[in-house]
Amino acid sequence: MVRAFFRQLCLPFLSATVLFACAATLPPTYETAGSGPVLEGPVRALAGEGDLVAAVNNDGFFVKEGDSPWSAREVPGISKWSLVTCLAVKEGIIYLGSDGEGLQILSDGIWEVKTSRYGGLPDDGVLSIALEGREEGLQGEAVWVGTREGVSVYRDGRWAVFRPDDDWLVAMTGKTGSGAGKVYVGPGFKLGKRGEDSDRFRPPVSVIGVGPGRVVLGNWNSGLAVVTENAVAALNLEGELRFTHLAVDKDVIWAGTDGGLLWGGIKERTEGKPWPTNRAYHNWSGTLFGSRDTRDFEYRWKLVGYNTAEVVGLGKRELDIWVAHRSSGRNRKTPIYEREGGRELKDIDPTTDIRLYANAQEYITRKQKFQYESYGLGDGIKGEPSALYASPDGRKVWIGTSKGLWELETY
Repeated sequence: MVRAFFRQLCLPFLSATVLFACAATLPPTYETAGSGPVLEGPVRALAGEGDLVAAVNNDGFFVKEGDSPWSAREVPGISKWSLVTCLAVKEGIIYLGSDGEGLQILSDGIWEVKTSRYGGLPDDGVLSIALEGREEGLQGEAVWVGTREGVSVYRDGRWAVFRPDDDWLVAMTGKTGSGAGKVYVGPGFKLGKRGEDSDRFRPPVSVIGVGPGRVVLGNWNSGLAVVTENAVAALNLEGELRFTHLAVDKDVIWAGTDGGLLWGGIKERTEGKPWPTNRAYHNWSGTLFGSRDTRDFEYRWKLVGYNTAEVVGLGKRELDIWVAHRSSGRNRKTPIYEREGGRELKDIDPTTDIRLYANAQEYITRKQKFQYESYGLGDGIKGEPSALYASPDGRKVWIGTSKGLWELETY
């Protein structure tokens, strides 16, 4: 086992940002299993369900279930592993997306391939996959696939394809028109007209998140689309943000971007705010379709923690949030900043880091400084983070990096 000792120290040569982070770190509750990576090489995609874990690196596609060792599996539809963008697992079925060769589905040892040529996808550039369960999303079990040109949804034995300027966001709700009933339009919102949804949110759909009563789509142009059974809200956040990961709760969206982790809480429904409380909310605008009441979509957005590095991994388990940040080594200009006495403070340096925010919402509710565990080289994890999967029971976490795949377990 490799223990992190120097993580507890605040070394004098570290930046002020890291010094502050040191003061906020907690003792680690996980340690690496074994003396090295369980898989070698850059990890390109990682996902799991319970103790079933799937990963892709430059050597191929690998699966591990329970205590069995990792085993390589052939994927006939993939010519280059560098094309693989995403993985998802549900009820033992593995979904593998690639940017150029469509969607591959492994069920009972048999691969099925979905491409635009044979129907089912808007195009072959698959960037994101989300799996809708019985107690979440819109109408029960479904597979959501985001691509460079649109979205596909598999439900009740058939695929539905959605593209801008055709069936698009409003069509995903199964509704048409602008809605009826009492009008309540909050600040920052407007009511959309028929056909405007194609202008308010456009592909590529880089990430999809599923939560209670809604499905959330994100793109590379600061845009989110929150889809419910009766309405859809297209939200545009200020700045040049690329959405990379989403975790959707009842009244909160945790959004990974290339500028850090954002917390979005619905106004009047979520208590508290991320610390420091004097940090300005992120500016945004929204357009609502299929309803005249914006209150279900009035999210307030703030940066979580002092890190504007890209989020390359996000794991949500009850109140705990795992976040993997990867810095490009440059200061990213971000519109999310603090205000002190009416002036902007200095920009925050992005930092490569793997964090566990335990009971994150509790700190937000009580407007307190975040406490978190930090993992990295001191724990034997080498290379820059690229992917993350945390098991639902909290016992194990897998960290993918540019050097391999590491398994962490509780003490």
